[in-house]
Amino acid sequence: LQSMQRTELVCVHRTTSRGGQREVREQWLEPSDLVPGELVELEAGDKIPADVRIVYCTKGTEVDNAALTGESLPEARTVEVEGDGVAVHEAHNVCFFGTTVLKGKMKGLVFATGDDTFLGQINETMMQCARTRSTLETQIEHFVHVIAYVAIAVGVLSLVANSISPVERPIDLILENAATAFFAQVPEGLLPTVTISLMCASTRMVKRKVLVRKIDAIETLGCVSVLCSDKTGTLTSGCMTATDIVTHADGFATCRCTENEWAAPVQNASVLSLAQCGILNNSSKPNREGVMAGSPTEVAIMEACTRVFGDDRMQYQEQNPQVFEIPFNSETKWMLTIHADGLQPGAFRMVLKGAPERVLAMCTLVLNESSTVELSDLRRGEINTHLHKLMSGGRRVLCFAEMRLDGYADDFVFEGSSPEKCNFPMEGFTWVGLIGLEDPPKEGVKDAIAVLDDASCKTVMVTGDHPTTAQAIATRIGILKEDELANLPEEIREHTVVTGSQLANYLPEGDGFENNACNEEQMEFWRKTVKHARVFARVSPVHKRVIVRAYQQIGGAVVAMTGDGVNDAPALKAAEVGVAMGIRGTEVAKEAADIVLLDDKFTSVVEAMGQGRLCSENL
Repeated sequence: LQSMQRTELVCVHRTTSRGGQREVREQWLEPSDLVPGELVELEAGDKIPADVRIVYCTKGTEVDNAALTGESLPEARTVEVEGDGVAVHEAHNVCFFGTTVLKGKMKGLVFATGDDTFLGQINETMMQCARTRSTLETQIEHFVHVIAYVAIAVGVLSLVANSISPVERPIDLILENAATAFFAQVPEGLLPTVTISLMCASTRMVKRKVLVRKIDAIETLGCVSVLCSDKTGTLTSGCMTATDIVTHADGFATCRCTENEWAAPVQNASVLSLAQCGILNNSSKPNREGVMAGSPTEVAIMEACTRVFGDDRMQYQEQNPQVFEIPFNSETKWMLTIHADGLQPGAFRMVLKGAPERVLAMCTLVLNESSTVELSDLRRGEINTHLHKLMSGGRRVLCFAEMRLDGYADDFVFEGSSPEKCNFPMEGFTWVGLIGLEDPPKEGVKDAIAVLDDASCKTVMVTGDHPTTAQAIATRIGILKEDELANLPEEIREHTVVTGSQLANYLPEGDGFENNACNEEQMEFWRKTVKHARVFARVSPVHKRVIVRAYQQIGGAVVAMTGDGVNDAPALKAAEVGVAMGIRGTEVAKEAADIVLLDDKFTSVVEAMGQGRLCSENL
């Protein structure tokens, strides 16, 4: 946690009074000297020194919360105050200590420092969280108690037998025989046998990319009955990928899989035009190694479109240089770029990309192969049908449209930041197509979950993502089964996918559910949730720890928990077995975990559980 502290001086705006007049001065302070109420100024690349509430920021400001949440996607920030019911950690006008500004500039009021910050509260929760005993400890303690009772009984019986024996023995010999019988029951080889067995299992697990930090976790892993897994980066690849496209051809809209359709050479003119738009209206750039860098969404679109053009992509961008741009912002929800036509002087091509409902509202025509047709209500309905189908499948969908501008001088200066302020037309676009993106499930995850089901181990998804996305992914990988879900009564179905807002109304007082921490209504909710829930969505760090405690104390389960962010640390520590990601996981998560996956693969957890069960049987 200390390594996440900012070390550079912070620019602070302080109000001073001189000669009866108040003036604001810039001062550079140590991060440790900040107090609530200070106005700090931050820009791209700065670490945030405290929890701050944004009072000013440039458009498109983004922060990297990976150190806190483990999520690789940058998050937008605005000055807009969130509505009632929105948790602080989900507010877009708040930045947290330990995170980094990726893009833009901002000014914010400090409202929490030190242990009062969101990160500090997580640390405090970890300190208060009692260590969960492993099943091996419990079993050995029980075994030792049994051996102790047996040893005492044998010792007493030996003493009585020697005392009443017809052969007279001196008292020292009687006591010696009784002591010998007592100590003979003590298994002197127990500790080395257990240790050597666990060490052998640990060596085998390392070969399977599983690093064991606490050796008794091996046997406990074999006893796990509930596996709570994060979605992003564990069940899914953690990398956005373009999976589907919708274009208009032969008089109606069609949806295709990019893996099949976007392979060069593309013969379909509509698909080719969509790929051209995706290349032109894109903010990702190649880094020094030639790998595309930027927003994961932009990189995913560029990679998919590059499969169409191949080596001609760079040449196409040079032939159509960008001359103007309106960046994406949360108000308009679209991004516009204008490109000069290198083959036709005085001609320009506008490309619009953004939220489908916003872009579609600005369109009057549809690209049908190489010609355009009117965007009728029927065609609009077809497009919306495909849109809703993609969104219900957990896809993030972006819409593309274009417009040709002719008759402009080559040196014409395009201006404006919104449709009302632009000096060029912003209506009458031609709809080109939709691109559906998702964070796809990792290879082998579905089979691994099936193996766990056969082994009587329940897999539960615990994620901060939207419930619709979480449910769609859970259905695809086999955590939820569509046919079973449809036949469930409504009362049970509402406990199958549970959201953080639902959990917030039933949280217990304290660290768990013991000592009357909940009333009867709350306990009834948690009993049903523990029995039927398979997906928890939009959950906070506190929720994750409570979920683990619920399965332990109400369900009587042995729980394993996977995580990669600082916010996962309390739950990792609360579970019998905490499993951290070795590649994308934070150091705090690794320290709180019992096992680290060196390859971040969910299948490695399943293999490790198999080794754990083998070790448990051997012991």
